[in-house]
This record gives sequence, structure tokens and C-alpha cells, in this order.
Amino acid sequence: MATVRSSLPHEDRTAAEPRENRLEPVVLAHIRQVNASVRLLRLNAMDPSHTIRFQPGQWLDTFIPGLPRAGGFTITSTPSDAKPSNHSLPYLELAVQKSSNPPAQYLSRPEHEILGTHLVVRVGGSFVWPPPHLGVSKIDRLILVAGGVGINPLISIFSHLVRSAVRPREIHFLYGTKAEPDLDQQSILFLPRLMDLVAAVAEPSNVTLSLFLTGLGNGDQGLVEHGKFPNRTFGRRITEADLVHALDGYQNSLYGAENDRQGTVVYVCGPPRMTDEFVAVLRKQPGMAAERVLCEKWW
Repeated sequence: MATVRSSLPHEDRTAAEPRENRLEPVVLAHIRQVNASVRLLRLNAMDPSHTIRFQPGQWLDTFIPGLPRAGGFTITSTPSDAKPSNHSLPYLELAVQKSSNPPAQYLSRPEHEILGTHLVVRVGGSFVWPPPHLGVSKIDRLILVAGGVGINPLISIFSHLVRSAVRPREIHFLYGTKAEPDLDQQSILFLPRLMDLVAAVAEPSNVTLSLFLTGLGNGDQGLVEHGKFPNRTFGRRITEADLVHALDGYQNSLYGAENDRQGTVVYVCGPPRMTDEFVAVLRKQPGMAAERVLCEKWW
């Protein structure tokens, strides 16, 4: 939901999705340009003592002055970031990609034109953690599969869980994206944050990050090999074999897939073709029920 692929306005496309009743006044307090097409926005709560409540993975109806329809942008921060604290105002973070969509166009304007703008937002969406209709206590392996800006809801879920005392025993993150021309780690959306989160985990074999970069030149492979990127970095797209290996926690099956995968849940978010293809592949795997493969379709 960082960018809009459909001709339908966000509010029409998501009309059947759950929404909060409360409208939240916020101010655009900070902008950081990640690369040529994506920037991170921090929206501070107008009331510093107020908690903006949401579940990881949800999005915002974003009402912008002068525009008749709300834009839809996924929250990339965590619920704890939206609570008052001694060191930070409660805030929501959005990753916004340039597009022809009017709300995205407005939020992609030069920083000096929009910083300090007062906005109104409303929380909505059902692609969330914990997964609806599934008992969290029975989930012992979580697979997060992101393609491009489809990482937005998954970075919120991943950050929330890694910082939580209670989480699935294993979390495996597969992130496929196009390499920037300069192959700068900082210009790949959320890669530094992902690497920091994984590095802070006490049991690194249980929380893994696999990065799949497309568009690499022949000379770029050496940069990957010399530690500038995660150990599991590949100069190709995510394949069916990668998905299956993640389903099994990168281990050989002990009791057969039907048994070993009973506690496995997968979230997929990415471009339409990738999402449809991966969901179909995952749901046909032995031991994987359809309700344990969740996806977000924001187009």
C-alpha cells in the first residue's frame, strides 16, 4: 500500500476492510529520503500524551489538506512507537513511493513545502499480526516474504516481534528487491533496520534474513561477498525452492512435512504477480493449509 497500482481510489478499493472509528490528528514532523523514489515520513501525534492504537501490518487512511479523497499508506513503525515515552513523542512512520496518485504526489513534494503539515489519519486493514482466526500459541515458525515496497507491512510485524518477549520460536524473512545503481546498503528500503534487528537477536539461527537482489552487475557480487550485506544474499529472484527451504526452517524434515509444518504461518506482500504466484506455491505444499498463508493485495 506504499504505492497505488489500481485505478480505484484507496477508499473504494478497501471499502470492505475493517477501519477504526477514531480520526487521529497528526503533524508531518520528519522526512528522510531513502532513495530516488522512496522516502520515510514520521507523523507525530498532536497530543503528546495520546497513544495511537494499531496492529502491526495495518495501514492509514491519510487525509491531506485540499485533496478530496484519502490516500492509503502502510504503517512501517511498531505499536510501541505510537505510545508516549520519555525520549520520543508518539509517532507513526510511513514509507511513501513516488507515483501518480495525488496523495503520494503531495507527500513526495520538496521537504520545505510540506514539513509541518497537519494531517488526519485513520487506522484500518486486516493483514495484521497476530493473524486473525489463528491461535498464536500454536505458531512456532513465521515466514515473512516481501517483494519491493511490499516490505512495508512486514517490517512493522518483524520489528514488533523481534522486540517482543513473546514471539514464534523461528522467524525467517525473505526480502526480494531491485538493487540500486550504486549498491548502497542505505538506499535499499529498510535493509539497515532489518540487519540491526537480526544482529540483536540472541539466537541468530532462529531469526534469519535472506536478501535477494535483482539487477546486479558482474562486479557487484564481490561487494555482497565481503560483508556489506546479509550473509544470505543472492543475486537473483526468490524461487520456489527458497520458499520451501524457509518453510522447513532451513533444516531437513524430521517427521515429514505434514507434521513439521503444522505450526508454520507465512505472510506474503509484494507486486501482484509475485504475490499470486508465491501464495499458490505455498498453499500447495504438504502440511500448509490455505488459512496459514496470508497475503496483502494493495493494488
